[in-house]
Amino acid sequence: MLLILTSDKDLTADFLIVELLNRELPYFRLNAEELTKADLDFAVSENAVRREVLIGAKKLALNEVNAVWYRRALHPIPSTTISRSESFFVAGELRHLALGLVMNPEVTWVNPIDKVSVAELKLYQLQVARQVGLRVPRSLVSRDAEALRRFAAGNKAGTICKPIFHGMFVDDNASYSIYTRRINPESIDSATARICPIFLQEEIVRSADVRATFIGRDCFVADITGGQSLVDWRDPDVPVSYTESSVSAETERKCRAMLAKLGLVYGAFDFVKTPAGDLVFLEVNPTGEWAWLEDRLGFPMRDSFIRLFYRNRL
Repeated sequence: MLLILTSDKDLTADFLIVELLNRELPYFRLNAEELTKADLDFAVSENAVRREVLIGAKKLALNEVNAVWYRRALHPIPSTTISRSESFFVAGELRHLALGLVMNPEVTWVNPIDKVSVAELKLYQLQVARQVGLRVPRSLVSRDAEALRRFAAGNKAGTICKPIFHGMFVDDNASYSIYTRRINPESIDSATARICPIFLQEEIVRSADVRATFIGRDCFVADITGGQSLVDWRDPDVPVSYTESSVSAETERKCRAMLAKLGLVYGAFDFVKTPAGDLVFLEVNPTGEWAWLEDRLGFPMRDSFIRLFYRNRL
């Protein structure tokens, strides 16, 4: 049995589930939004441990789970029927109950929750990438506006500013994505820098961006192009094109060494490809999206995931 930990708006999970249904492979989907209504039962006796999840008519005995696909963090939605302080207390209790129930390091995790929490640290990623021999951009994170301006002035090809974490900005009415962008030294404001540290990197002259997706033993590579002005291909307002590509055996070896250091079996690597064909590491996403690559380029990525999840059934 495959347990999918995600949210109700996860289209990538939907994409895989369609194939699971076609192949009549068993799965149980647990959305974070369902935690406030689900019955999560845990019991320890002299002879056994019982771990069960019941959502409506769906019931899962967690001792039947052979693999877990960790797509989204299990953050329950706080209740509005009780006070704010009570609501956040209950949400925390539910989260730790759910995590305690599903945690089992003896089954296949893609990827393990504890490894994901460390692997998502971008500054740590840069250190590990250097250790395995990948080229990384000159980088600076600081609250010192003058140091940031000096850094930006020293980058001949320009300077990139990006979020240290996930790039989501949430207010009372909506949420927004903060994309990687170009900046100049004069735009760095001292007051702003004191409020929030700023993450800068030298801009690398690119011929393309590269997404290399590792799923177990398989690797799928795509070049992403969108003209000289391209900075962040994730921006939906930026027109880009995708073509099947490859990385050298040496680059693949270094990526797999990085995945091993991070404890991951899945990773979506982002590189910049220079006009000379060299790859410069930007980041690796342990829960990155991939369905768009299968949809656009026909990569058999669902097959790779299914082999990981159902290795004892196929």
